[in-house]
Amino acid sequence: ELPFAFGVSPLRPVRVAPLLPSIQLPLMLEWSRTSSYDFVVVRRLWYLRFRLVLSFPALSFVDSVFVLRCCDPSARAKQNFDWSKMKFLGVPDWIILVATALVLLYLYAARHRNYWKDQNVIQEEFSLIFAAVRRMMFKPFHQMDQDRYRKFGKLFGVYEGTKPVLFVADPELVKRVLVKDFPSLPNRRAFTFNDSLLDNMMSILPVERWRRIRPAASPAFSTGKLRKMNSLIADCARKTAEHLKMTAEKEEELLDIKQFYGNYALDVIARCAFATRLDSHTQETNEFVTKARQAFSGKITLPLILLFLFPGVFKLLKLKAFNTDVFLYFKDLCLKIIEGRKEKKSRQEDFLQLMMDAQDGSITTTVETAQSTEEKLFNLDSEIKMDTSFLGGVKALTEDEAMAQCVLFFLAGQDTTSSVISYTAYLLALHPEIQAKLREEADECFKQHGPDPSLDVVSKLKYLHGVVSESLRMYPPAVRIERAALSDYVLGDTGIKVPKGCVVAVPIYSMHHDPEYFPDPATFDPNRFSDENIDSIRPYTYLPFGAGPRNCIGMRFALEAVKLSLLHSVHCVEFVRTKNTKVPLEFVTGFGVLNAKNITIGIRKRTA
Repeated sequence: ELPFAFGVSPLRPVRVAPLLPSIQLPLMLEWSRTSSYDFVVVRRLWYLRFRLVLSFPALSFVDSVFVLRCCDPSARAKQNFDWSKMKFLGVPDWIILVATALVLLYLYAARHRNYWKDQNVIQEEFSLIFAAVRRMMFKPFHQMDQDRYRKFGKLFGVYEGTKPVLFVADPELVKRVLVKDFPSLPNRRAFTFNDSLLDNMMSILPVERWRRIRPAASPAFSTGKLRKMNSLIADCARKTAEHLKMTAEKEEELLDIKQFYGNYALDVIARCAFATRLDSHTQETNEFVTKARQAFSGKITLPLILLFLFPGVFKLLKLKAFNTDVFLYFKDLCLKIIEGRKEKKSRQEDFLQLMMDAQDGSITTTVETAQSTEEKLFNLDSEIKMDTSFLGGVKALTEDEAMAQCVLFFLAGQDTTSSVISYTAYLLALHPEIQAKLREEADECFKQHGPDPSLDVVSKLKYLHGVVSESLRMYPPAVRIERAALSDYVLGDTGIKVPKGCVVAVPIYSMHHDPEYFPDPATFDPNRFSDENIDSIRPYTYLPFGAGPRNCIGMRFALEAVKLSLLHSVHCVEFVRTKNTKVPLEFVTGFGVLNAKNITIGIRKRTA
C-alpha cells in the first residue's frame, strides 16, 4: 500500500481533469513544514486519481474526484519522513473527514435541487437548512406562501427540507388535484409523531388506513346527529353570551378574545364528544380545562421544524413535537368514561359512544346528498359525490385508533371553532354597520323561533352565512391543503411529473386573497356570498375546509358551533374597536392553523 498525504501549496498548482464533466477541482499541493525537518523535497512521486465509491447511488451525478500525491516507500524511508504530522492547511485529519462527510451528506440531501427547473417549472431557489429554518422561525406560514404566490404565480415548485413540493393555484388544476385525480393523490403529507395516539389520527393516515377509519367517524357529523347536538351547542352558546354580558356590564376590555371563545369551544367539545358538562369560563382550575390549554404551546420549536423539514431525522431521534402527557390524559379520560358506561350498560349520543361502537364493529354508514346553498359553496359541485366504494366497509377499530379519533375531534374542533369565531368577532368590531345588520337578523330569528332556533333555521340565515363565509375567506383556519402522490403522477395536461410521495400544495390563504378571484380582497364584504353573487365565485377558489373525499370531516359541526355562538353573542352585546385593537393583526410563526398573536376588542352592552 502506498502512503499518501494531502497538502496545499501556492507554488505548485495542479488542475485535475474530472471524471465527469460537471465539476472541476483545482488543487494546490505541498508537503507540510514540521519542527523536526525542513521542507521535504520528494524526488519520486506520482499522482493517483480515483473516484470515491459512494453507497448512495443517487449521488452518481457528483464528481467526487480526489488527487493524492504519493511518494514511494524508498523515498519515504530515505527522508525519514514522519507521516503522522501531515496536515491539510494546518487542519487535523478528523476535521477534514467530518467536513467531507458533511459535504457528501449535503450533496445527497440536495440531489433534487433542480427537480422543478429540469421540467421548466418556475422554482424557488433551493435551500436545505439556513434559509428554510430562518423563514419558519421568523415568518408566519401563510406569509411564506403569500410571498411565493406573488413572486412565482399560480404554478411553481419549492423545496421543503430535501423534498420537492409543487404549488398549484389554478382552479382547474386544483379541481384535478383534490377531486378528479384523487386515486392518484389520496394521501396527505406523511408525518410520524412518535406517539401512538397522534400517529393514528385519520387526518394524517395513509389512504389504506384512512379509508377504513373515515366511515367509522362520518356518522357523528350526519344531519341527524347534528340536529341532536344542536340543543347542546346552543346551551353552551347561551352561557358564553351571558359571560359576555357580565363583561360588558363591568366595562372591562376583553383582552384575549380567542381564549374566551376557546372556553366556549371546550365546552362544546366536552358536551358533544365526551358527554361532559363544563363551564370553562368559571372552572379555570378544572383539569379538563387546564390540560386542554397545554395541548399546544403555539410556538415554533426545533422538533417541529425537524418534523416538517426533515421527518426522517425527527423519527430517527424519536423526538416529540407536542406535550404527549396531555394526550395521554384525554386517552385515560376516555377509557374511564367507557369503562363506566360498560359497567352501567348506558349509552350516550356523543362521539365517544360512536368510537365505542367502532371498536365493536357495530357501525353502519350512509351517504347523504347535500343540496343546501352552504353545501354547494363548501363542497363546490356534485362531482365530489363520487362512488364511495374506495372507503371500503366499516371494520372494527383498535383501541388506539378509536382513542386517536377522539383526540383529533378535541384538537381540530376546539382550535378551528375558537379561531373562526374570534376572527369573525374581530371583523365585526371593525365594521359596526355589518354587525348592526347581523344583529337585526339575529333579533328577528329569536323573535320568530324562540331562544333555541333549530339547525335548519340557523342554516337558512343568509346574512349570518355571508358573514361567516367572508370571515373564512379572509382568515381560513388552514392556510394550505396538501395531497401526496401514491405513485408517480403527471399533472393533467401540464406534463409535470410528480414523483411518488411528493406533496402537491394548494395555497388556500393566497387564493382567498387573490384579486383575480376575489376583487378588493382586503375588504370585509359578506355580500360576496349572497344569493345574487354566489354564482360569481369561481369553483375551487374558495376552500376553507378543503374539497374532495379528504375534505374536513367536521365542517358542518364547526359551522353550526360558530353560527350559534355568533347568533347569541351579537344578540346580547356589541363588539367594538379599542385603542389596543391591532389593525392589521399580527400572526405567530410556524405552521398549522392561522394563529394571531392576540385579538383584542372591546365588549359593550347593546345600545339598541
